[in-house]
Order: sequence, then structure tokens, then C-alpha cells
Amino acid sequence: MDMWRQGRALLFSSLQTRIVFALLACALFTFIPHAYANQDSNSASAAHTKIRLPNVHPGRDAVYAHAKQLLTEALLVTQADYGTFEFVVSSQESPQRRQLRSLEHDLLDITWSVTSSDREAYFLPIRIPIMAGLFGKRVLLINAEDTRFSKDMDITDLKEFRAVLGYDWPDTTIFRKAGIPVLETTYRASFKMVSEGFADMFPRSVMEVLEEMEHKDLSKGLVVEDNIVISYPSPIFFFVGSNNQQLATRITEGLLQLLKNHRFQQLLKEHKGFQQSLALVKGRTVISIDNPLLSKESQKAIENFLPLFAPAELLLNGSTTDGTVVDGTVVDGTAADSAIVEDSVLDNSTAESSVEDSSTLESSVIEDRS
Repeated sequence: MDMWRQGRALLFSSLQTRIVFALLACALFTFIPHAYANQDSNSASAAHTKIRLPNVHPGRDAVYAHAKQLLTEALLVTQADYGTFEFVVSSQESPQRRQLRSLEHDLLDITWSVTSSDREAYFLPIRIPIMAGLFGKRVLLINAEDTRFSKDMDITDLKEFRAVLGYDWPDTTIFRKAGIPVLETTYRASFKMVSEGFADMFPRSVMEVLEEMEHKDLSKGLVVEDNIVISYPSPIFFFVGSNNQQLATRITEGLLQLLKNHRFQQLLKEHKGFQQSLALVKGRTVISIDNPLLSKESQKAIENFLPLFAPAELLLNGSTTDGTVVDGTVVDGTAADSAIVEDSVLDNSTAESSVEDSSTLESSVIEDRS
């Protein structure tokens, strides 16, 4: 009897062992295909990048559209090396300060902004000016009843007026360093500050001011002052997070390709704001001020790239028709002839010589922080 019991126990033990092994085998063979499938899926998804973008501010639709189009084409020409992409745009509009904070906290992958040495320290700049330096060329939004401005004004006269600019904008520091009083507030409130007499002028880029004037809720009671343009070096760069070296490299390579095949220049030429900028400065007195926030690297970027977009670079820095830069000169309207503009913007020989050594340029455009 004891032998029978021992045999039965051994049989059941053996049967249980076989069942356990069978279950393990089924689980293993079920898991392995899924594991390989997930691996293939992950490999495929690695070649597709979701890029989070900020939302557009009212009054800046055209500038936003241009930056987005330029970014799109830079990513398209690099798809063979880096894979496909898609944009995920923030659901709410956000001011510049919040965009940069979102970039810092990995809530955005890229934004574009006027540069400063502080911003370049916190984020990874791609030092190719995407708006041809035109955000450093400022005309003034003033109260429609204000008649105090004239072509005879210089920097000394300008110091008697109070400007309004945004919180943490580099322009705020630039104007203060030039001795011009500045009231800080939000973007939207800046318009009302001038219309209601709390400030005398809201300096706006020649690329954006006319579009802003089309938004009557913003520009009510305001006009574009038609005598002066304030000029200082202030390029707009794409910025990515300081640890996103691969995206920075991809965008740099794409932008350099677009410069080399002249698509970059073509997009700028087609931009309504660019054409309006050249017409807007005709007959204005240029008042030049310094930009103490510009890094040496960004100054070099200006020297490397802005000649590609002449005559905007010469015209808007107060040049006469013979190319001599004179502070306080009146911009000669004949220099902005549309035919001259078109030929200069699309000067193939200039573009080729400037971007011929793309590897050298790339190393100067972005820093390796990996």
C-alpha cells in the first residue's frame, strides 16, 4: 500500500511538473513574437519624431507661418538621414517668456526668439538669422493724436520719450542701455499703454507692425509713426532644449541646405512682411543703438549670413546708395526698388560663396553640448 501511495505521489508530482513546463513554454512562445514585434515597432518609431511647437500670438500670424514653413522645409530635406516628423502645436497661445519656460521644462521642443547671451546660455541656439535681422529694425506705434515726432530727431531727442516693451524681452534692456525710459508690461497691454497715454511709443519690428495694425482690437487709437526707424543688431534664431543636440544638428543641416539651394532666400522674399519692411523704411531717419546682449558668436552669425539678404541688411542699417553707413541718415527710397531687391536677395554667387563650406559653418552655428 505504501509503495502504491508513493508511486501515485510521484506520478502526480511528475504530471504537475509537466503542466508547469507546458504553461511556461506557452507563455515563452507567446511572449517572444510580441517582444520582437515591439522591438520592430520601437525601431520604426525611432525614425519618426514628434516636435512640439508654440502657438501663434494674434498679430504675428505671418511671422509664425514663415518660421513654421522654414522649419518644415529644413526638416523635410533631412528626412533621409533623420526620419519623418510631425508637429504638435500647443493648444493655447503663449507669450515669449512662457514659451522659453516651456522649452526649459521639456514642454516644447523648439521655439524662435530674438537672441541674447542669457538665452544662449540656457538653451541651444541655431545661429542662422531666420528673419534677416529685421526684428532689430523698429518703427514706433504711437498715439494717433501725438505730433511730437519728426525726421530731425536723434537719440538725444528719443530719450525724452517713454517706450513700452514686454517683460524679459531683450529689447527692454537694449532700449534702457541706450538711455530710453521703458515701461514693462505684457504684449497685449502694451498697445493700450500707448493709446491711453501711459507710454509714448511701442517699438515694433518692421516685419510685424502692419499685420498688428490690421487687428483693430489691438491697434485702436494708434498709428505707425512715419519719420524714424530705430536700428540695432538683433537676429531671431531657432532655439531647442540644451540637451536636444540631435534636433539642433538636424535643423542646422536643413537650413544650410536651404541656403545653398536658395530656397531660404526665396521663402523670405515671398514673405509679405519682408516686402512691406523694405517699403516701410523709405524716407525714414535711421537712429542706431547698440545691442549689449549680443554674444560674439551671434555677431559672427550676423556677419556670415545677413549679406545673403542684402539690400535689407544694408538698407536697414542706415546705408546710403553707395554703401556708406551713416548714423542718422535718411533712407534713400530708390535703394528699395523691387527689382534690385529681388536680384540681391537671390544672388546665387553670394549664397554659394557664403555657404560653400557647410561643415565649417555648421560648427559655428551650433555648439556641441553633448
